[in-house]
Amino acid sequence: MFKTRNSFIDLNGTWKFNPDPYQRCRQQSWWKQEGDNSGFFPCFNMDGMWDTQVPSTWKKEFEELKWYDGHANYARDFDVNEIPEGHEAFLCIDSATYRSEVYLNGEHVGNHEWGYSPFQFKVTDLLKEGSNRLFVLIDNFMQEDRVPGIRTDWNNDGGLTGSVRIIFVPKSYVENFRTQTVLEDGKVKVQVEIFAQSTEGETTLDYEFKIDELALSHKASAKVGEKEKFEFVLEPSQIELWDQENPKLYDTIIETATETIKDEIGFREIKTEGEKILLNGKEIRLYGVAVHSEFPDTGRVPTAEGIELMLEKARELGCNFLRCAHYPYAEEFGKAMDRAGMLWWEEVPVYWLPKIHEEPLLSKALGMMREAVLRDWNRASLIFWSVSNECAGDGTAAGSNSDLTTGNYPYWTKACAQIRDLDPSRLISSADSGHRKTEANKDWTPDAGDHFDTEIAKESWHPGHPDEFYELMDVLGANLYVSNPGDNPIATQKFVDMLKRFNKPLMITEFGSMSTTEETDRPETDLGHPVRHEKILREAYATYHDHEEIVGYVPWALMDCRVPMHWRWYNRGSGTFAYGMLDNNYQKKHVFDVVQDEITKLRKRFND
Repeated sequence: MFKTRNSFIDLNGTWKFNPDPYQRCRQQSWWKQEGDNSGFFPCFNMDGMWDTQVPSTWKKEFEELKWYDGHANYARDFDVNEIPEGHEAFLCIDSATYRSEVYLNGEHVGNHEWGYSPFQFKVTDLLKEGSNRLFVLIDNFMQEDRVPGIRTDWNNDGGLTGSVRIIFVPKSYVENFRTQTVLEDGKVKVQVEIFAQSTEGETTLDYEFKIDELALSHKASAKVGEKEKFEFVLEPSQIELWDQENPKLYDTIIETATETIKDEIGFREIKTEGEKILLNGKEIRLYGVAVHSEFPDTGRVPTAEGIELMLEKARELGCNFLRCAHYPYAEEFGKAMDRAGMLWWEEVPVYWLPKIHEEPLLSKALGMMREAVLRDWNRASLIFWSVSNECAGDGTAAGSNSDLTTGNYPYWTKACAQIRDLDPSRLISSADSGHRKTEANKDWTPDAGDHFDTEIAKESWHPGHPDEFYELMDVLGANLYVSNPGDNPIATQKFVDMLKRFNKPLMITEFGSMSTTEETDRPETDLGHPVRHEKILREAYATYHDHEEIVGYVPWALMDCRVPMHWRWYNRGSGTFAYGMLDNNYQKKHVFDVVQDEITKLRKRFND
């Protein structure tokens, strides 16, 4: 659902909230009535709940809940002055982590079974003029039947983590639209798809699509429930293509008899050609850094100031690309990347999951991906859809090969097919192409967790996937960590040798180490010492100078990340993943200047 509409009610702001580990809300149906002064039950009223802000996560709003995983309730009273005649009302939630159960004016609206991605419910029959009460019950338990599963490398921030609004749309309306740019035969083709819907039985919808700045207009009648396609063919001189140096956006408008919707859209083409990535026909290299949606004061929830701070630090490093791990980010994030000219990668949290090909995991992952694609497919800066991170491994012997019918391969097949059907204008990748089979790791599967090769020089690396897997991907991405300084040149060469026969662009989607923020008198060879971290990073970057076929370089990560999984001396007792160039408060660590220096040298090597 395209949710930027003429008529809407913004429900961001102050809500009522309570943690609910005993599930008293569900037991007593708090959404139906609150307790009064005549008795004990129901054991809540709005005055007794805490104030909180939406969007937010309770792990940042309340110090006592910073590690709380469980049930919680959000409630909001709001007034509706007028419900537009002849319109439907939709409740739109950009993100809620994890499972949501929604009630409006005492009635059940619907459930959403996964986190991170946007969803909507039609609430026309339940919304009323005057006072309304909205309840959202959320739990963020980590479970084996969820995506992600029982462990991750980021904090499991629960809550209404995305914007909330009610939009009003005509009963016959444009549900969504998608644009795609193709450079062909010396022309620029702007291709458009319109998706019309109706709740009153209409079979067609008249509309006009226009970009006034380009003097483009297309009037037609779209068939309801079908995809309406058309294109404009332009001379290159007629349009400014979006790119990193000139992130040009055009006001793009669709008008019907009853409403006008608009978006700011950049037009560009991204594709591969052999081992190259081409943006508008020109070869590019991705000088990147991995990030989490992790902000000092708001956790998983971005603010305009937080996004700008992240961009400022990435630009200071010399980056032109962000690998946005490991889940869909908020809608405003993509729009900010468009304005900034910062390329990025969006991913679903198919992370360390050995059985993503089985239900209910399969449907949840595909559902999350579908919702993210339908929201973000007009973002020019978004160039990758990523379908997984570190989910390879089937325990077969080194040098053997399987096919796409076993293990997690049915998921990858279906995920890539879904993306190509919905949005063929972007590249598909995953952080799984670097999986290899050696004698040391032949029994590894994702549920085993972290694994590092310790005898890299002695090992023979064999592709960890059947050939058909690599054909699914446009770019082959690998998380390439090494245990010790000195290992990286050998590991990188083995990675290149293993995959170069596929004649596709190669990316290092993660590399690096970790280090403390503070001064330490520990030996420089200790894991966690800034000097050791520096050596690992400099060695990796120096190696990339010798490999033109590697076109993307993404150290892990821009910032340290909260997660109750790492409790080493260099984490400062804070439950922090200390891989970052910045600490949790976005303060520079020793290796920030190291990465900045190495990106400068790498850009000079490739004349960028």
